[in-house]
Amino acid sequence: MPLTALEIFAALIVLEGIFAFGFIKAGWPESTKKGFVYKMLASAVFVAAGIYSFISIKEKSYYSLAILCGLILGFTGDIFLTLDPFIKDKKSKMNTAAIIIGGVCFLFGHICYICAFVREMLARDAFSPVVTAVFWAGVMLVILGAKLILNIKAGKLTIPVFIYAAVISFMAACAVCLAKSQGGAVSRAIIIAAPVLFLISDLSLMVKFFDKERFNTLPVRALNLGTYYLSQMLLAVSIYALFRW
Repeated sequence: MPLTALEIFAALIVLEGIFAFGFIKAGWPESTKKGFVYKMLASAVFVAAGIYSFISIKEKSYYSLAILCGLILGFTGDIFLTLDPFIKDKKSKMNTAAIIIGGVCFLFGHICYICAFVREMLARDAFSPVVTAVFWAGVMLVILGAKLILNIKAGKLTIPVFIYAAVISFMAACAVCLAKSQGGAVSRAIIIAAPVLFLISDLSLMVKFFDKERFNTLPVRALNLGTYYLSQMLLAVSIYALFRW
């Protein structure tokens, strides 16, 4: 008897959790080759989930293609941003190039996700100015409050960081609007949770970047990577959920 889509996704999520946990531990406190293997396995799982979702739906929409491209770009970015164990000279041109390529991959991956949510929301005529504004403002207030409470100082990067946070928060707000067009509670939860978790992951990474002394810890690493991999998995599943659930 063939496995159902739900069973396949459940198995992939379990695998994702195992490999992500392995990467969180093996890559701490320094990057290791073992950690690289775990990370690539974890990233390969969310790409596999995206491919399975894509080939399992008849409606090959802009959303499904854009999300799949974003997942592949995320996988590629993960490769280049985890090459530390293989590059001895951290100041070399090779290391700099790897970081730049990885960063560019993630940038275009983010753009794919944003375009996917915005276009699908508009295609379904699900845009709500009130919902978007309230959700977006609420998230930005939470971010501002966290910055003040944690006393995070971004210096000259404060404005770029808030612009980035505003853009990703807008993507999450669009996801909330898009979720209104869905009939099932499960698919609604997946569509909303995926970008929200992505936002949490990115912000926890920024916190660690700006204050390594306080926040470059194993719990923060677990929060950052745990939300990242769960978000990528839910984005992959959303391709299927949006059209089948």
